[in-house]
Amino acid sequence: MTNALARNLRLRRVSAGLSQDELAERTGLSQTWISRLELGSANPTVSTLTILAEGLQIGLHELFDEPPEAVR
Repeated sequence: MTNALARNLRLRRVSAGLSQDELAERTGLSQTWISRLELGSANPTVSTLTILAEGLQIGLHELFDEPPEAVR
């Protein structure tokens, strides 16, 4: 996973007011997996990214877009 994508995932999660545990509950993914994704040490599938986007209530493309100024 690229550092930009990992950073953007974390920023989107924090912007949504969610902890890693809360996002894990929403998505059915483990907190450890989410942590690894945010650290850029894991390579998610498109399916996993789709699940994360749904859990964050954002479009998949938003994981790749520049984050809003408010969360930088």
